[in-house]
Amino acid sequence: MKTVSPSSAARMTRRKALLTGGTALAAAIALPHMSLAQTPKRGGTLRVSNGGDPPDFDLHQAVTYLTQFIGAPCYSTLLRIDPKDYNKLLPDLAESYEVSADSKVVTFKMRAGVTFHNGMTLTAEDVVYSLERIRKPPAGIVSVRKGMLGNVASITAADDRTVVIRLTEPQADFPSLVSNPFNVIYPKKVVEPLDTQGQGMKRQIVGTGPFRLIQAVDGQIYELERFDKYFGAPAYLDKIQFFPIKGEIERGVALQGGRIDACFFFPNESVLANLRKQPNLTELRRPTPTSINLIPNIKVKPFDDIRVRQALSLAIDRDAFIKTVGPLAGASYHSVGLMPPGSPYALTTEEITQFGGYDTLPGVGGNVAANRAKAMALLEEAGVPKGFKIVMPARGDVPAFRDASINVAAQLKTIGLDVTVDIRDAGAFFALENKGEFQLLIHSIGLSGSLPDQILGEGYTSFGGRNYGSWKDDAIDDIFRAQSREADPQKRKALIRQFQLTFLKTFYHMNLAWVGYGAAYSTKMKGWTAMPDIYANMQMESIWLDA
Repeated sequence: MKTVSPSSAARMTRRKALLTGGTALAAAIALPHMSLAQTPKRGGTLRVSNGGDPPDFDLHQAVTYLTQFIGAPCYSTLLRIDPKDYNKLLPDLAESYEVSADSKVVTFKMRAGVTFHNGMTLTAEDVVYSLERIRKPPAGIVSVRKGMLGNVASITAADDRTVVIRLTEPQADFPSLVSNPFNVIYPKKVVEPLDTQGQGMKRQIVGTGPFRLIQAVDGQIYELERFDKYFGAPAYLDKIQFFPIKGEIERGVALQGGRIDACFFFPNESVLANLRKQPNLTELRRPTPTSINLIPNIKVKPFDDIRVRQALSLAIDRDAFIKTVGPLAGASYHSVGLMPPGSPYALTTEEITQFGGYDTLPGVGGNVAANRAKAMALLEEAGVPKGFKIVMPARGDVPAFRDASINVAAQLKTIGLDVTVDIRDAGAFFALENKGEFQLLIHSIGLSGSLPDQILGEGYTSFGGRNYGSWKDDAIDDIFRAQSREADPQKRKALIRQFQLTFLKTFYHMNLAWVGYGAAYSTKMKGWTAMPDIYANMQMESIWLDA
């Protein structure tokens, strides 16, 4: 058994991670010029706008920044990303951890005297319940990140401060997976009765983070205040207020007019371009591990037929999609394969073009007309009549869902499908998606991190939380597990290539583009560093106001 410092362990694992694509993302961040160091000031209220109301507050069930941005300052994870170095993990609730000689047992030592917002003391049982809830959610609870912990054999509390996690196979990426920003720790005595009712933490926030929720009025305000019993360094701000301003233009106007101090979510390039001109604002755009995928419901005919799924992919001109939707939704990036742009695990152009429709990626030069002719032939062969009606539900508040859906609907009409886009609010959209009550949809899949197990495990396995199409494929799952446990870098790289080639030929999900989200904030806001991951470094305890 060897004791591991979170920061030193992460120096190994997250540097490997950055070689898988995170380096390219980090290098592409447009960061503001750094000023001379200033002394942080305490006090004040930071006013932030999100793009709308969170569907609920349960981070384990959440797939949206609307929930995570409000929840992150209130919760803690076992380890957290170093806000000064995306390569590293730092202690959070766990002050240290040990890895066994066979790399199959990870033991976390928890901090002493950590207090929840309701006054309860954190114990190892809270950690066990929270992680088990993610891994094996109770009835009525949807865990979209259960695949991250799919290699876990058991989670136990050795004592009040010691959590022992046994893995089925060695997994180098595990410390980052278990510490995903959504994998927060709840108080067992609060959440377990709510889970029994099938509700979970949808309307409550009880965490151990630097801020606590004191007010939540849908459509108006979500207010946090500094938690004075926080186990870490006290937050500088007295309060954070979130205002659910839905329109990007409206959020931009509010920022320019001084009604708010910050907005960490701006997809639209024209809005960002205007904010870029304002001398009192700092603006940036950073690529993030978020892909826009076209997802058919395999349980609904005719999408159980691979010919139909292939026809859908053949219909999409990906270059045109990026040129049209990119400026609206931030969907300006593409990769060759399933990993993020710039990944050394990328496939070759020759490999990707063997899969229908991917030859239209920017710079590849595929024949769109020929692809669509082949698509119509495949639909006819599969018995799909011309004018076949498809209703695509779309989340209305985020362009990566809404505008992408509208564009794809228009492209699918070129092969004779009658596609209607049904715009829904975030809660209604996720309800349809999670229940499988759809034929076809666009999902902007935002993942935290860029490790292979994070991207492939959550996004592209049968057991992963993003399997909205309800497909089942043991061959794909087996390759994923094989690459996850492989210690030899070259052998693992070959398995990751094999995984991508195997998945792409099924057309279970069809990747269309990768997204880079913008942010803008008043120059009086100090102490925040943008990460190549919109979910990282959102605890906000280091932010202060120079006013």
